Amino acid sequence: MSKVRKTVALLLASTVVSLLAGIAIASYLTVPHIPLLSEGDLLLVFDPEIGARANPSSHARRIYPAVRDRKTFAFDIYTDDRGARVDGPGQRSPEQVDIMVVGDSFTWGYALANEDTWARHLSRELDASVSNFAMAAYGTTQSLQVLQRHGDLAPKLVVYGIIAHHFERNLMPCLPSYYPFCFNASHVTWNEAGEPRIGRPESNGVRRFQRHLAGDFIDPIGWLDHGIDVIRGRIEYARATYNTPSDEKKEEALAFLLREMERSASAIGAKLLVVYLPTNYYSAPQGLQRVIGDVRLLDLTEAFQRERDKGTNLYIVGDGHPNQAAHELISREIAKYVRENGLLEVTASR
Repeated sequence: MSKVRKTVALLLASTVVSLLAGIAIASYLTVPHIPLLSEGDLLLVFDPEIGARANPSSHARRIYPAVRDRKTFAFDIYTDDRGARVDGPGQRSPEQVDIMVVGDSFTWGYALANEDTWARHLSRELDASVSNFAMAAYGTTQSLQVLQRHGDLAPKLVVYGIIAHHFERNLMPCLPSYYPFCFNASHVTWNEAGEPRIGRPESNGVRRFQRHLAGDFIDPIGWLDHGIDVIRGRIEYARATYNTPSDEKKEEALAFLLREMERSASAIGAKLLVVYLPTNYYSAPQGLQRVIGDVRLLDLTEAFQRERDKGTNLYIVGDGHPNQAAHELISREIAKYVRENGLLEVTASR
């Protein structure tokens, strides 16, 4: 009997060791370290409908060490009580704004102080109040949801900065991330009748990302809990990567989202302007013209290529995001379009 117990105990012990080893390998040893330091408040908080949203009334500092041909850089992110990006601490959102801006990191202002973003430049160009609700990694899906959530600001104009990759992001349950596990987000899916709808995030990718970035795994229970969660996230990521949507589905999803964005803007008395922001000077996908319909579109490809031909670099070296010169150009082009098309009438009360 003692031999049986000893055998069972050895089997249990070896099973536990194997499971712990598997968790260590899958959740820690094979997840690469990322060149990012985060100081101050959390940049994001989990949102059960969107997946991630800006942490309101916060100050986060992001520091990126030098890698390859990119120098070390850091930038501060301040948000107001609604989560819109602002110049400094303690700012509150106005009751109403002239312009609401939504989009991803190209609009949010990755690597730049808020004062240097095109949204902030636009505010000065047009002498109008602007709330920038863009966030890194967002697609059209999250931009639409943010617009709907803050519609009570009653903007006269909504400006959505779109990039080519939004075609893919709109259908992906995992947004772009530094880690090989799911950064969960809302996404377009289809119901049984074949109608597009917005699906909720499957799990809390924000907590997963932040816990891994912090790297504090001294507590055995925390280590185990996070390890299991990372494995779940890796499974979700693999499933999302494997299920590559067709171009037709990408266009159908974008058409659905743009219609909803136009309807949502109209419902609050605002005009909608979609602005295409080129990646590496590339032209907009042909699918954008096929789905844009009657929605106003300002394509900045020619403006970017014109500056490139003059010898002006518009992207952060070794990174690919628009630099300060690009944000100034974007602001000028949008302001020109807004004036020429009479999209904004600013009143003294604002």
